[in-house]
Amino acid sequence: MITLQRLEEYSPTPAGAVVSIGNFDGVHRGHAAILLQARVRAAELRARQVVITFEPHPMAVLAPQRAPARLTRLEDKLRLLAEAGVDACIVLKADAALLSLEAEAFLDLVVTNLRPRAFVEGPDFNFGRGRGGSVETLRAAGDRLGFAVTVVAALHCDELPGRPTISSSSIRTALAEGRVADARRMLGRPHRVTGRVGHGQNRGAALGFPTANLVDVEQVLPGHAVYAAVAELPDGRRFAAAVNVGPQPTFGQDVSRVEAHLIGFSGGLRGASVGLGFVERIRGQQKFGSIDALAAQIREDVRQIARVVEL
Repeated sequence: MITLQRLEEYSPTPAGAVVSIGNFDGVHRGHAAILLQARVRAAELRARQVVITFEPHPMAVLAPQRAPARLTRLEDKLRLLAEAGVDACIVLKADAALLSLEAEAFLDLVVTNLRPRAFVEGPDFNFGRGRGGSVETLRAAGDRLGFAVTVVAALHCDELPGRPTISSSSIRTALAEGRVADARRMLGRPHRVTGRVGHGQNRGAALGFPTANLVDVEQVLPGHAVYAAVAELPDGRRFAAAVNVGPQPTFGQDVSRVEAHLIGFSGGLRGASVGLGFVERIRGQQKFGSIDALAAQIREDVRQIARVVEL
């Protein structure tokens, strides 16, 4: 996949492009439906499939206090888009100049530089200053300029009660509530966070369960609880992991941490980048009356997680 930073860097082909515009945070199953339809349309037209996305999320510039937590880092988003078969991704810097463009002006830039044959978007697609452009705006422009517009219906998660619409916001809500299995079903894979292993207090090691303490995590974390996860090391090795997200009430600590015990791993990880894919919530956080009681519960957690996680 070609990755560019400006629309002007794109070199259009005679066959044109099939374009999808959006944040694509999480690259979830709803996004996958859009990308698949765009892939099919591009094959029919023998055109390139192009995604236009933004970094950072526009809300991080327009209203930082209301900006949504990030589901995927940019590098993960690009990897997932490439795996979906996208030919080119243009990552536009979401700055004041870009976000001040009216919908018509932004669309003019896209059309001039990409020469689109078609757009494929979701039903709630908006673009331009103040989200002034919509699917209807896009269709009207297509009638004038000669490109088609395909709208992919919202995807519902049939595996969950109430068949919720799959969206980045519904996934964030599930994670905040600790429903990582629900998030996994909407994403189509476990929600993954990545952090650097920092200095810990060695309490886990003293209990017989050494932990990697992750810092500098950019992605949204699930709610405070103990989780079954898959840990991935820089060399590609994967381990089932017992992950505590939150404080340490038994030790009187109220600072939230991300601590992962990698089942079957031995060695040092200080300074390494470790990924965690959350599979299931095991239990809520508890304050134990003794260290022995805590150790006994961790042993039970580890046994349960070893059964749950498939590598």
